[in-house]
Amino acid sequence: MLIGLLISVLGLYLGFRKFDSRAFVSSLQGSNLILFFLAMLILVFTIFLRAWRWKYLVLPLKKMPLRDLFAAEMICYFGNNVFPLRMGELLRSYSLSKMSGISAVSIFGTVVMERILDLLVFAVILILSMIFLPKMPVWVKYSGIGASIIIVIFGILLYISGLEKGFLKSYLKRNFKIFSVTKVTNLLGQFIKGLFALKSTPHLGLIAVQSAIIWILCIFVTWVIGASFNMYFSIENLLLIFFITSAIISIPSSPGYIGTYHAGVIGVLLFIGLDLSVSQAIAVVLHAVGFLSLTLIGLIYFIKYHVSIKETSRSFGVEKGQVKI
Repeated sequence: MLIGLLISVLGLYLGFRKFDSRAFVSSLQGSNLILFFLAMLILVFTIFLRAWRWKYLVLPLKKMPLRDLFAAEMICYFGNNVFPLRMGELLRSYSLSKMSGISAVSIFGTVVMERILDLLVFAVILILSMIFLPKMPVWVKYSGIGASIIIVIFGILLYISGLEKGFLKSYLKRNFKIFSVTKVTNLLGQFIKGLFALKSTPHLGLIAVQSAIIWILCIFVTWVIGASFNMYFSIENLLLIFFITSAIISIPSSPGYIGTYHAGVIGVLLFIGLDLSVSQAIAVVLHAVGFLSLTLIGLIYFIKYHVSIKETSRSFGVEKGQVKI
C-alpha cells in the first residue's frame, strides 16, 4: 500500500510539476460537457457488456440474472477505485457468491479467466497495430512480437490443461506436502473449476465478439473526450493512449490509479504534440469519466447489497478444513 501510494505521488509530481492553473482552467472551460456525459454513458454501457460476457463465463457454474452480474461488476469498480490492493475483484466475487450461493473462490476463477481474455484481446490489438500501422513507434512492434508469444504460450497451456483436468492440483499434492492439506486443495479445486469454466461453454464466438466490442468502445471513449476539447485523435494516437493507459494501470498505485494514470496520459499526449496544459486537462477529464461514474454507481450497489469487507475476507478463508461460502 505504501509503495503504491509513493508511486502515485511520483506520478502526480511528474504529470503536474509544471502546472499553469490559468491555462489548465481555460482548457477545462473550453471542453464540451455534453460529450463528457456521453463518454460516461458509453463507459457504463461497456460495463453492461462486461456483465453480459461474464454471464457466459459463469454459466457452466450457474445461470445468473444479468442484473446481478452488472451489480457485481459495478461493485468491483467501486472497490478498485476506493479500497487498496485492487480489492474490487474480491468484492465482485464475494457479492456474486452472496447472490447466487456459488463458491466465491470458483467465481474468482471466472474473474481470472475474464482478465486473461482481456489480456488476449490486448495482445491481438497490439499484433494488428504492428501489422497494419507501420508508423507506430518501434516499441509497439516489439510489443506485438511479445504479444504473439503470449498467445502461443496460452494456447499451449490450454492444450496441456485439456489433457488432464487436475494436472495442477495433482502435481502440487504430489510434490509439496503443504498442498496435501484438505482445506488448501479444496480452495485450489474450486478455483480451477472456475478458471476452466470457459472450456465448458459453447459461446466462445459470442464471447470473442463481446470482448472486441468492449475494447473498441473503451478506445472510442478516448476519442469522445478528445473531441470535447476539439482534439480529434487519429487511430494511431488513440491506440498509443490505449496501450499506455492499459499498461500503466497494472503498476502498483493508490486506489483509482490516481497519479499513475495521469502521468501516463500526459506523457503520451505530450509525445504526440499537444500542449502541456491541454494534456493535463484531458488526462484529468479522461480519468474523471470513469472514476466518477463507476464509483458512484458502484457505491449504490455496494450499499444495496450490504457488501462487507470482513465477510469478503472470510469467503476466501477456511474454517475446519472447508471453504466458507
